[in-house]
Amino acid sequence: MSDIHGLYDRYMRILDLIQLKDEDTLYILGDVIDRGDEGIPILLDMMDRKNVVPFLGNHEWMMLAYLEGIQTQYSWLSDYSGGRVTLADFNRLDEGVQNAMYEYLRYETMLVKMLRIDDTDYMLSHAGLTYEREDWHTGELDDLNICCDLVFGEGPFSIRAIPAMHDEPPLTYIVGHLETGRISGGTPGRIYTRTFSNGMSLVDIDTGCEYGEQGVLTCLCLDRKETFRL
Repeated sequence: MSDIHGLYDRYMRILDLIQLKDEDTLYILGDVIDRGDEGIPILLDMMDRKNVVPFLGNHEWMMLAYLEGIQTQYSWLSDYSGGRVTLADFNRLDEGVQNAMYEYLRYETMLVKMLRIDDTDYMLSHAGLTYEREDWHTGELDDLNICCDLVFGEGPFSIRAIPAMHDEPPLTYIVGHLETGRISGGTPGRIYTRTFSNGMSLVDIDTGCEYGEQGVLTCLCLDRKETFRL
């Protein structure tokens, strides 16, 4: 799942809906914070679950950039980004919990994850793609700026390059970041899926949870080919 954007109640309800078990692995593709009021409680819950694999989204990137004092064109505390409520909740945490959360985001999150399930190859990320079919951890980076374009889906990491790719075997790219109703041919509240003439496929699972009651949080189960919506 992806782009929960601080809706803790929706997050907990979909965990009940999918009946997440200890032997399952849940990949959360970033942007769990901001805009909604309870991004910090979501992060705290994720930190307690050994079977949740967190990804760095552009909102977590902006939070880390703010905490590290990195000068960036992206304003985490703007009304649009919605980071003020997240920062206020973060500042209310004990210092030890703050440090643990920083370490979790900075060193335990993924940028890219490769999976092979039932003869299908997947690349998971928040927003962009890489040409190397390898896992990429945030903790491998000395400089957060290296992954900026990837978490924003820009520049050399843009998914716009998918139709021109000719690598074998074909990949299915699963991302969030861009709400599906904003994609040409996409439908609000529904997963966007497109397979290109080169055999590559794109699946966008950001179904607009940030819109509250007008939005949908989606969890895609890859091994059972099921979609859960709430």
